[in-house]
Amino acid sequence: KELSQEFNDNLKLDYDLKKKNWFNIGGKTKIYYKAENLKELIKFLKKTQNREKIFILGGGSNLLITDKKFDGAVIKLSKNFNNISLLNEEIIIAGSSVVDKSLSEFAMKNSIGGFEFLSCIPGTIGGTITMNSGCYGYSISKYIVSIETLSLKGELKSFNPNQVKFFYRGCSFGEDLIILSVKLKGKIGIKEKIKEKQNKFIE
Repeated sequence: KELSQEFNDNLKLDYDLKKKNWFNIGGKTKIYYKAENLKELIKFLKKTQNREKIFILGGGSNLLITDKKFDGAVIKLSKNFNNISLLNEEIIIAGSSVVDKSLSEFAMKNSIGGFEFLSCIPGTIGGTITMNSGCYGYSISKYIVSIETLSLKGELKSFNPNQVKFFYRGCSFGEDLIILSVKLKGKIGIKEKIKEKQNKFIE
């Protein structure tokens, strides 16, 4: 109740998770918190430190939720973590809430190749990094320049790919890190050719 008063409409108690995953299944969570921005997220983590189990909910496309109530806090990052931009002609900066297909489209429109395979993956970049998602011989770890994270203690930390062990559909990040954003390096190409490759993968 104390948290509800402090975080207002962004925090719900006994919240039904059915509509927060692609399969529309699952029970409730004791606390559901939609983080409006980084400052508010850090404040929430410090308020709940060592008091609640934390689960970070991404796009919900690769998630099965039990009917049993989750005795902790589920955190969902808002659209403010959905920013995407160019650092230079080859490097894209994407927030963890950016949809994979949106990143692939952004890369294509800016004539950056390498991300065509993301058109086929239903998820968000945060989950894609965590799972080292990929298809057709490609995986996201091959394109990472750096990853910005936040610990459950509210501490910011940056990783380069050499500091993270990536493997098939996973990486060495534990459950005590929240991915905030990532820098990804592609390769300058011809927009029409990139679009053609996208379509081939989708077909």
